[in-house]
Amino acid sequence: MSPVHSPMPAPALPQMRFDSRTTSAHEALDYWRHSVSQSWEMSMADEADACDFHADVSVWRMAELMVGSATFGPAQTRMRRERNIQSDQLDHYRLILLRDGDFRYDAGGKRATLAPGRFVITDMAQPEASQMCCHSAVLYIPRDTLHQALPKPMQLHGLSPDNACAQLLAEHLFALLRGLPQTMPAEFSSLSAATVGLVAASLAPVAIDPQTTGLAIDGALLRRARKHVEDRLVDCEFDARHLCTELRISRSTLYRLFEPLGGVAQYIKERRLARVHQILSQSTERRAIARLAEDHGFKSPAHFSKAFRAQFGYSPSEVPTAATLPALAAEGGPHQRFDEWLSSLYQ
Repeated sequence: MSPVHSPMPAPALPQMRFDSRTTSAHEALDYWRHSVSQSWEMSMADEADACDFHADVSVWRMAELMVGSATFGPAQTRMRRERNIQSDQLDHYRLILLRDGDFRYDAGGKRATLAPGRFVITDMAQPEASQMCCHSAVLYIPRDTLHQALPKPMQLHGLSPDNACAQLLAEHLFALLRGLPQTMPAEFSSLSAATVGLVAASLAPVAIDPQTTGLAIDGALLRRARKHVEDRLVDCEFDARHLCTELRISRSTLYRLFEPLGGVAQYIKERRLARVHQILSQSTERRAIARLAEDHGFKSPAHFSKAFRAQFGYSPSEVPTAATLPALAAEGGPHQRFDEWLSSLYQ
């Protein structure tokens, strides 16, 4: 008789899980507020409701996308300010799809209340505000990935389309979240591509302020330039001159590309600071800060400390780590922090 082989279990999709029911409301609120503080200033809409705070969050990493579902109550507010944008350096779009409840937002002056089944997309490089008490799906998409799928350059911050493709996207995301725990790794790439394609198809009919072909070319150049910067963060000699040589463009063209980002030198400095912050926050023991600063192109410890505080609002020695954040236990181990998952988008 031939032996019977049990099917091998599917490899687990990387997941972050947070369930406030494992602890008290005040401890859960304190933990969650710290966990998202790098990217948002979060508070209860009415602090008297803190004793009733509850949250249930599941997020999966699917190829280059991050997709998840979240339930929050009572109403909480979130503000994404310039300080947060500089701090986490995320170059992504965030899509919020409402299943039920209340979600209100202000994105660049576009203010609205979502209806169930509708979504809004926001540019994480721009300030935004929201108030929520709802069950929703969330999707994070790298800027370059979405731009390459769009038929032309578009201003997307605060768009909330209502068309046939948007309805199909809503059904797709809800079905995707139901099936992700059983999804095989071989399917991630095609699922990711299909999801981005539906997002692009939903947004294209409602695009505003279409840009010129020249701006599309600039966008492609800027993507290449930023990739070069990311690859050379620990090259102390790397600067604008090297970028011009590698991209074969003039200094004036380079400066024009980086002008919306505060200039090329400022961008390189911010990315180096963000990399040091990431290393410090993920390290299990305190690294030699002066050496990290030197490795990332800062000649003076004093200059590094001043720049670091200006970008993050605290000194390098005060970077929150797993040891300094409130500890919450969960079944099977400690809760994972949402800020760590967001920072992983740049890896």
